[in-house]
Amino acid sequence: MTAIGVAAFAAALVSQAPAVPAPQAIPVAPAAPEGCFETLRKDGLALSSWPLRATKLAGGVVCEAPGGVSIRRGASGLRFAPPARVSCAFGLRLARFEAVVQEVAKETLGSRVRALKQLGTYNCRRMAAYPDLVSEHSFANAIDVASFTLRDGRTVVVERDWVRADRPARTPAARFLRRLARRLYDEKVFNVVLTPSYDEHHKNHLHLDGAAYTVDGT
Repeated sequence: MTAIGVAAFAAALVSQAPAVPAPQAIPVAPAAPEGCFETLRKDGLALSSWPLRATKLAGGVVCEAPGGVSIRRGASGLRFAPPARVSCAFGLRLARFEAVVQEVAKETLGSRVRALKQLGTYNCRRMAAYPDLVSEHSFANAIDVASFTLRDGRTVVVERDWVRADRPARTPAARFLRRLARRLYDEKVFNVVLTPSYDEHHKNHLHLDGAAYTVDGT
């Protein structure tokens, strides 16, 4: 992976907005930075274009994925199962995410990650817990990750292995998930990181998105 290329694009996506969305604002999908698709391909991701026809949600919100891409495999060989269909801007975040995943996995588990299971990316809808707010899934600007399969055959399952932040993470799997979630938020890989510690809606996955506001749900 060409770290400089991904880092430069990712830095442009980091929002300095307040921690909650403005109720009166109509949220929009993040634009695809110039040269986004070419950058991802040059950095070694296996992907294809994913044209999404825009649809409307009540309230004037347009569900769309500018420069949509379908990512099958990352630069390190990490396979997305099923392929992650996201906006190109979010694809840049996933490139950085993959690098962090591999670093944390090697540190805590002694093995790199071969594949991850994801539960969904694009879905034109409002938030399950907050129906007045629009989900970032509506813009293919989010991913829900349920498990990680290591190259040595072990599997880390969020629902089984997550341990609440107020309890000791005694197993390597728990330490991996805890450290990963912390880094993803602290290093602004994603603006919103929600874990099973956040609420029941996220008991079986890590919700990661690039909203124009921040939420530390680790």
